[in-house]
Amino acid sequence: MYFDFHIHEDFHFAHEAKRLGYSGIALIQDSNTSKAEQRNIKRIDEDFTILRGFEINAKNPEDLKKNIQKFRGKKDVLIVNGGNIKINRAACEDPRVDILANPFKNRRDSGINHIIAKNAAENGVAIEIDVKGIIKTRSSVRAKIISNLRQIIKLKRKFKFPVITTCNAHSIYDLRAPGDVIILLKNLGMTMQEADDSLSLYPLHIMERNNILDNLVVKGVKKL
Repeated sequence: MYFDFHIHEDFHFAHEAKRLGYSGIALIQDSNTSKAEQRNIKRIDEDFTILRGFEINAKNPEDLKKNIQKFRGKKDVLIVNGGNIKINRAACEDPRVDILANPFKNRRDSGINHIIAKNAAENGVAIEIDVKGIIKTRSSVRAKIISNLRQIIKLKRKFKFPVITTCNAHSIYDLRAPGDVIILLKNLGMTMQEADDSLSLYPLHIMERNNILDNLVVKGVKKL
């Protein structure tokens, strides 16, 4: 069972993700999502699980806490868009956060130091590996992204925080089959088990701790 927990809100992505071999996705809403788009989000489609998520773009740690408080009870998956070292640290200190995305955005380092790595491990906050960030960039930019991701993988092995891989898809052409993603992760230096866990085990852990698995009678069927 493979999952992609960072797909931007378009219900039609579910059909392509299912065809590629995923068991479920999280459709992520952000502050730019219109109310009309929000109403079109469906939760469960036959045997394919569709979760609702929200991506927080916080100005500072105080703004982050306010948004976590607002959306935690309303969404299945809560993502924090990182980059600012204070945001990265605040996100990993809060067990209500599921995923820290883009920790090295606009940075010269990975955005994850030993303190943040330890906090992420203690609070179960997953650090995202964004496949699109590798595929859609070139030359020196790609090399820097790969270097940052390898540093995150190194820290993950030391501190044991979860790592989750996503396509961060804005169109169906951004989606990649799980097998292709695993090959890419192996080229980054992950073992087969680490790559598999980032698409399967850790998404399942998020569902479990947010009581989503308890509400699924069978895969894709949710208790009302």
